[in-house]
Amino acid sequence: MTTQLDRGSDPAPSMLRCEPRASNLYPSLVLALRDMRQANGRDLVTGDGEGNESWVGLSLGMVILDTLSGDSNGVRARWELLLTTHGITQEDAQIIYRLRCSLLHGYGLPKPSAVNGRTVLLTPDVTAHAIDTSTTGRALVSVPVFCGRLVERIAAATPQNWDTSLIDTDVTA
Repeated sequence: MTTQLDRGSDPAPSMLRCEPRASNLYPSLVLALRDMRQANGRDLVTGDGEGNESWVGLSLGMVILDTLSGDSNGVRARWELLLTTHGITQEDAQIIYRLRCSLLHGYGLPKPSAVNGRTVLLTPDVTAHAIDTSTTGRALVSVPVFCGRLVERIAAATPQNWDTSLIDTDVTA
C-alpha cells in the first residue's frame, strides 16, 4: 500500500505556524519544526516550499514523530499506533518505523530483511507519495513529501502530544 494522504502533487496540509519570538522562549516542537523546515529548504514560519532531499531534515522529521508518539512503553507499538491513527497503513507504518531506527541509530537505510524484503530508497521527487510501496520489493520514500506533508500533517493534528515546556534559545553564560 502507498500513503494516500501524503502526495507532493496534492495541496499542502494545514501546518503549524512557528513564528520567531522576542522572548527567545520556544516549545521544543516549534524548534524541531523550524529546524526540519530549514534543513529541507522550506519557510521556517509557515512550512511553505517544495523541500529537498536532506537526510538531516528527514532525521528531524523522525524526531518529531518520535516525540508525538508519546512516552508509553513499547516504542514500536506507539510509533505504529501514531501512524495508523493518522491514515498510514500498518505495512507502511512498519517500514517508516524501521527507517526511523536505521536513521537514528546508524544514519543509514534499513536492510531489506528488516522491511519484509523491500529495498528502501530515498528520492527528492516532490510530486511522489511520502512512501510508495506499489512496486514489489521496494519502498520509495520521498524525503520532501515525507517531511512537508506526512510529518507536518501529523504535527498539526497532534500538537498536544508534545512537551510544552519552554526552551530559552538565548542563554548567555
